[in-house]
Amino acid sequence: MSRSPIRVFVRSFFDNFVAALMMLIGLKRAFHHLHPTPVQFLTFLFGSLLTSFTFDFVSEGWPGELQPVGFASYLIPPFLWLVFGIFLAQRYGVWRLILTPAILWLAADIMVGLLQSGIQWAGLSEWFPTSLGKWIPYVYPVLFVWPTAALMFLFGRQLAWVWWLRILSIIIAVAVLFGWSTLFSDQRLWYAAEVVIPEKEPHITEEAAFYVQPLLLNRALAQIEEGTEGQTDWYFLGVGGAAYQSVFRREVESVQSLFDTRFTTNGHSLVLINDDDTTLSQPIATRTSISKALETIGQRMNKDEDVLFLFLTSHGSADGTFELSHQPLNIQSLTPAWLKAELDKAEIRWRVVVISSCFSGAYIPSLQTPSSLLITAAEATKTSFGCTDDADFTYFGRAFFDEALRQEHSLVSAFHAAKQTIAAREKEEGFTPSQPQMFMGDEMQKSLPEFEKALFPE
Repeated sequence: MSRSPIRVFVRSFFDNFVAALMMLIGLKRAFHHLHPTPVQFLTFLFGSLLTSFTFDFVSEGWPGELQPVGFASYLIPPFLWLVFGIFLAQRYGVWRLILTPAILWLAADIMVGLLQSGIQWAGLSEWFPTSLGKWIPYVYPVLFVWPTAALMFLFGRQLAWVWWLRILSIIIAVAVLFGWSTLFSDQRLWYAAEVVIPEKEPHITEEAAFYVQPLLLNRALAQIEEGTEGQTDWYFLGVGGAAYQSVFRREVESVQSLFDTRFTTNGHSLVLINDDDTTLSQPIATRTSISKALETIGQRMNKDEDVLFLFLTSHGSADGTFELSHQPLNIQSLTPAWLKAELDKAEIRWRVVVISSCFSGAYIPSLQTPSSLLITAAEATKTSFGCTDDADFTYFGRAFFDEALRQEHSLVSAFHAAKQTIAAREKEEGFTPSQPQMFMGDEMQKSLPEFEKALFPE
């Protein structure tokens, strides 16, 4: 009794999968299970395209759109295997060889493609441990080459090619495959939809900002209280320089909160921040606002008893420039000479200056005085790290302010603890050491322990 066409098709379909699996592990018995018919070829061609679409869909995600042009490039390898099959059929006089290479490769491509899709999905879902995840990019080329190399190896054995012809055929086939992949590397069957988010106009360009900024600065300066005669008062001025990365705003705000709550600078602190989110609520950082802030603090503090803690965080350049930026405004950045001149003009004697930026060690020679303590996040020729937009602190800011200063009762001890923490983190992540720097003048060295009694109350 004859079997139904559907049962014959299904049986042949699964037999072809078995043949492909045997081919992938190099078994010649693969040819005994093969059913190279036109219907099977078209079925596996559709399955291979569907598998490729699945991988692209997993990689690109939803929403997206189908790219019909991509199908043309994905049809090239099956076409080449058909050409190879025709050549073999004519060479050896076995006409079933016409579809054999294409069907074996397509069936193997489906299995390997599904495996690649699973790996891609697991990777995007962050299922792999870090130790394993770093090896995943090397797995894809191996899986990509596997069906092609296995197919040529199997035909070399079955047709009894000499050893050098087997090796040469594998090399040529893999080279052609990589050539196709490179030539059409930008082709996909599915592309993620590109969501165009209209660029938001910065608040600094709004009419309200032109009127509110002078008011915000004057209000902040007016709230700075005078020091109490006969005791040490600490004053805090924080500057967040670059508006295009919010880490500097978060860091300055966090440090001000720490000083106002733990170090009792409430009423003696203000911040100047370049950030679009605070343009209408906080004074921005410019040379003018910094100069006025230093002048006001110098007038309110007792010059012989009180101490300024000046904290600046932003990007820095190799020439010693500390970046102040708030696009589209044209704001002049800071230099060591300018900052020294402003501190001297404000007649602020006792100074603790902490600068968190790349190359910030360049400020130490200019700012050195007998009554100053200078701390920088990096040596003059080194970069510092951690200024990513999604972070709350830079590496230096977290180590010094968020960790060391919450535990230590000495600025110097906090610096040394933070320096060790930063060195360990940079070594672990493979960064060039930033080598944070510190300078303390002779007068400050003698007076700092007494000043710190007010900064670190029992």
